[in-house]
Amino acid sequence: MIAYSALAAVYDALTGDVPYEQWATFAQKAFSKRKTPVKLVLELACGTGSLTRLLGQAGYEMIACDLSADMLAVAREKCGELSCPPVFLCQDMCQLDLYGTIDAAVCCLDSVNYLTELRQLKQAFARVSLFLEPGGLFLFDVKTSLAFEEMGGLSSVEELEGAFCAWQYGYDRKSHRAQHQVDVFLQEEDGTWSRNTEWHEQRAYTREQLEQALQQAGLRVRHVYGSPGGQRVGEQTRRLFFVAEKP
Repeated sequence: MIAYSALAAVYDALTGDVPYEQWATFAQKAFSKRKTPVKLVLELACGTGSLTRLLGQAGYEMIACDLSADMLAVAREKCGELSCPPVFLCQDMCQLDLYGTIDAAVCCLDSVNYLTELRQLKQAFARVSLFLEPGGLFLFDVKTSLAFEEMGGLSSVEELEGAFCAWQYGYDRKSHRAQHQVDVFLQEEDGTWSRNTEWHEQRAYTREQLEQALQQAGLRVRHVYGSPGGQRVGEQTRRLFFVAEKP
């Protein structure tokens, strides 16, 4: 099953502790330093639209895209009360196609790690660069190899009302690829249970690989942090936060 199909129904319940507000603050702080005001923002791999809604509530016009139609359906409902409803697009970020230019783009929660081939990474960055206005910003985060190594071999079960999910994590150090199996059990209206299995694959990139891909796409790296609050990057950093700019 395609990743984030069955998960869409329970994703928000599973990620209730994700600090979307910190990510929104990180984005707005970066936007405020741009010489010209940021008005139109693209969110890549928007998922169920939690960050999209926060940025929309802050007054930004939003375009939100995701490869999963199921996740987008949840996002549309979640953002339905915004005074300026986002434009939702079901697209692969490697084939991003917009109707015009944007002032900024964001991509959170290690969605970039789902680009498992270097050519995909470069292609996605190039598409973002193509639609950014001069001076436009691209913000994203990635998990580091350390984060994936710590998860490798672990398993977990999360129980919700009418659902539970079983996760099995794997990581191969040679290929820098992580494979996750997710079994989603949902209780149907008649009381029976359905089981759906999703396979998720991600890749760990080095900071140098990411910076080179950005540069090849015509983007200049402005900052790399170890947290949305601006923490310095160190040997124990598990997530990198990038701020890039189109000259």
